[in-house]
Amino acid sequence: MFYRVVLMVLFFSLALNGWAERNIVPDTTAPDSTEIVLIGGRYVFMQSGFPVEKRTLQYQNLNGLVNDIQYGITDEITLAGGLVLPFYAYIAPQYSVEVAKNQRMIVGDVLTSSLISENDVFIRANLIYGGYTIGNIDNHATLAMGYLSTNRLPEGSLVFQFGGCKRLSERIFLLGEMWYSSGRQNMPQVNQWVYGSAGQRLLVDESNPLTSPFVLKPKDILVPRNSIYANVQFRLISTKNSNKSWSFGLMYFGNWGGEYLEHGPYGEVRKVNNLYNLPLPSISFIQRIGDFRPSKLKNPLRK
Repeated sequence: MFYRVVLMVLFFSLALNGWAERNIVPDTTAPDSTEIVLIGGRYVFMQSGFPVEKRTLQYQNLNGLVNDIQYGITDEITLAGGLVLPFYAYIAPQYSVEVAKNQRMIVGDVLTSSLISENDVFIRANLIYGGYTIGNIDNHATLAMGYLSTNRLPEGSLVFQFGGCKRLSERIFLLGEMWYSSGRQNMPQVNQWVYGSAGQRLLVDESNPLTSPFVLKPKDILVPRNSIYANVQFRLISTKNSNKSWSFGLMYFGNWGGEYLEHGPYGEVRKVNNLYNLPLPSISFIQRIGDFRPSKLKNPLRK
């Protein structure tokens, strides 16, 4: 399965190289880029190096489940928070600063917690990350790396992120992101045979060795894992109201990398793995809730 990661990293590396070649040198023939127009903030969920504008409140919904609010506190600091219905809440501050022409550095954190407090389903996770954005507001790409810690995994892991934005026309943008991490995960309550001191499997009824089933004991097993999430969307900005946009695309969740054996009562063995692939449609809606920007920034969409 490793070839999938290699191919995707190669693809995104080539894409980033293309974006960099086009965007490090400013295009003097391009339209004026004085307004972000619903491109600042997230690609889909990953934060870009272009924050929500100062004193701007922005609402985003993803597939009806993720409800996200972002506010530009300053030109460099954005605070986001939201609900993933019906299970999770999160808060996500980010600092972004321009370090050179068409280059921005970002540092941020995403803290997530379950809305359900029962121990068997409670999740707490924190992702602290840093990254670099290259390009202008219309065409840019971001590489980031973070460290994820959560009570649902036996150990922390690195998370690699790539996101990009490409302006296709006056009101249509192509946006995408990819998250990848590797490590180990716990497979709970896997039936295993119980062995005696001599190394033989124990029987439920030692007096009837021909027909008695083996003693089984559920155990938690650690297995390797590779996890990937990707999302690509076309963002369409309203022709009547540039404070509103819709995005349509496809998202993908995948997990692979670990196989383990589950034992049966009569000597049978079942080979199990943690592989799954889940493609889903991706629909986003963005709306400015009030426009708190200074009047000099309240311009119509670039013509």
